[in-house]
Amino acid sequence: MRTFLLGIIITLLSITGSHAATRIASLHPLLSDMARQIGGSEVEVVNLFPENGELHAFEPTASDIAAAAGAKLVLACGLGVEPYLQDLRDSLPADTRIVELGSSVPVVLLPGSHIADPHWWNSPAAMKRASRTLRAALESIAPSRKACFAAGQRTYAAQMDELIREARLAFARIPQEKRVLVCSHAAMNHFCKDFGFKALAIHGIAHESEGDPASLAHILAHLRQYTIPCLFYGVNESPKVLETIASQIGAKIRPLALDGIYPAAPAYTDLFRFNIRNIAEGLGQATAQENDSKQH
Repeated sequence: MRTFLLGIIITLLSITGSHAATRIASLHPLLSDMARQIGGSEVEVVNLFPENGELHAFEPTASDIAAAAGAKLVLACGLGVEPYLQDLRDSLPADTRIVELGSSVPVVLLPGSHIADPHWWNSPAAMKRASRTLRAALESIAPSRKACFAAGQRTYAAQMDELIREARLAFARIPQEKRVLVCSHAAMNHFCKDFGFKALAIHGIAHESEGDPASLAHILAHLRQYTIPCLFYGVNESPKVLETIASQIGAKIRPLALDGIYPAAPAYTDLFRFNIRNIAEGLGQATAQENDSKQH
């Protein structure tokens, strides 16, 4: 009988001491990854972004809104990435909070404009800053789990610091005059600011470039001011336009996860290392070959 009663007491204690994970919805896969890293088992993350979705074309469906309705937080990139946010707010319960993590990140303007580049996730330093904002938001809705969130955020921040070190080491072989990063669209300005690259974007040089001979000629004239060994296109984009341009200037092309969406690398650390590797090989190998030719 004593053993039976002890078993009942232990069971009751385990039930009363347990708690449900905090439900969070996310509008970008990298924010989902961040929430899982920081929240661990204390959070249940619902990723609303479709696996093969396009960042600037995505808009939540009725089923997405239904999935987000039970969430305490909805994580958004902010900075204009989600133009539908106000409509989403109106569709959610009053106690569901939308957190725009990009609002805590310093603004980086597109070259020669007053327009902010909203692709802040291409900077690990910005991701580290945003992780502190997420930690504070989690603590506000689940203060009893503060220690867990703090530990998760410290680990996440250390991962971002390691990515910064890896990137600086990988780019060390590229001299400053060769650090020209030409991408299919203007998405790497935060990255370029962090690592000392000049950012050029094909669709920043000419917005209507496909099938337009005048625009193509303008792009080629602009790029020929530099020695460009490699052009970079979005991993989920067609490389057709860049292939045409690259063939005219003797360059190669490589993919980058410009919009932070790459199903093959859902974790930010893997995605950013993918970008580091392609940039270092695309620009660094050309520099090494040039040095070899000078020596011989």
